Amino acid sequence: MIKFIPFIFAAFVLFISSCNQNVNRAENSREIVDMLGRHVYIPENVERVVGVSAGALRLLTYMGEANRVVGIEEHEFRTPKPYTIANPELLLLPVIGPMMGGDSELILQAKPDVIFITYTTVANANALQKRTGIPVIAIDCTELYTHRHILYDSFKLISKVFHKPTRADSLIAYIENTILAMDSLTSTISVQKKPKVYIGGISYRGSHGIASTHPFYPPFEFANANNVARQINEEKFSHVKGTFIDIEQLLVWNPDILFVDSGGIDLVLKSINQNKILERNISAIKNRNMYVLYAYNNYATHYEMVLANSWYVAKKMYPEKFAHIDIKEKVNEITNMFLGKPIYDELIAESGAYTEFKIRQY
Repeated sequence: MIKFIPFIFAAFVLFISSCNQNVNRAENSREIVDMLGRHVYIPENVERVVGVSAGALRLLTYMGEANRVVGIEEHEFRTPKPYTIANPELLLLPVIGPMMGGDSELILQAKPDVIFITYTTVANANALQKRTGIPVIAIDCTELYTHRHILYDSFKLISKVFHKPTRADSLIAYIENTILAMDSLTSTISVQKKPKVYIGGISYRGSHGIASTHPFYPPFEFANANNVARQINEEKFSHVKGTFIDIEQLLVWNPDILFVDSGGIDLVLKSINQNKILERNISAIKNRNMYVLYAYNNYATHYEMVLANSWYVAKKMYPEKFAHIDIKEKVNEITNMFLGKPIYDELIAESGAYTEFKIRQY
């Protein structure tokens, strides 16, 4: 009988600890349900946060909470991003570890009240919470064109954590109104009056040449464009691994306008210089009807730049219908709404976007 006493005592201690934890939860915290359906107890007032994995920090800045961030992943320092351009103070914060999850010990040193995380699982979120003893909230970064309702739920969840529901509501309304305005101007244009367009050089885990494209490129979808790559079999399309065509296919499609992702400018130039047949036979290249778009795939999606690209695409496809749109003013309006600052000039200086794509020897 004596040998069972330690086990009984241990069970009693665990029971008491559980009871005390429940009391603490009731008195000092509140319960939220994250995007994975996990019930997480967080402080009533959250003052210090970190966002780990792709897109988490971005969503915090969208919700106007950059001032609460106390550390960032090492990857955030590598290339300028709209949210770090608008909030340069983020780059003065301590590093909390590598990309896609940070480091538990470094996160602990930053002393956040809450950890926001994307691209995770229930098991991984629970494990991070157990290692740090800090509440972990899973949020979601999804594709804007097809799954923006999930993104909106993440906005609402973050706003709930900070007791600021109106911020999520206003941003959601802005996005929906922007998409509606774009559709109202383009949906009635007949196919015969739409130029054939193509986007090349799209970045997927690195830069790529002219063969890298997107059959359902959101800015094209929002502007009701005649995207020649939409003929690609959906089974060959991947948001993660990318979609690539044969150069010969581009000759068959013969787009009237070529758009180039700014992340792939040099490789697209190389593609054209190495395939002179493209310059001789593709209307967009022969007529120099080519333009640079902002590379919005950079550690998940810069959603504000999806909308900015959409307006630029529409203006180039339908110049008369969009003559009233000044791109600089529109991009500044968008970045001011998402990030609290008009940063068009900084974006152009950093990326070369929203300019003509010029052929030169690579």
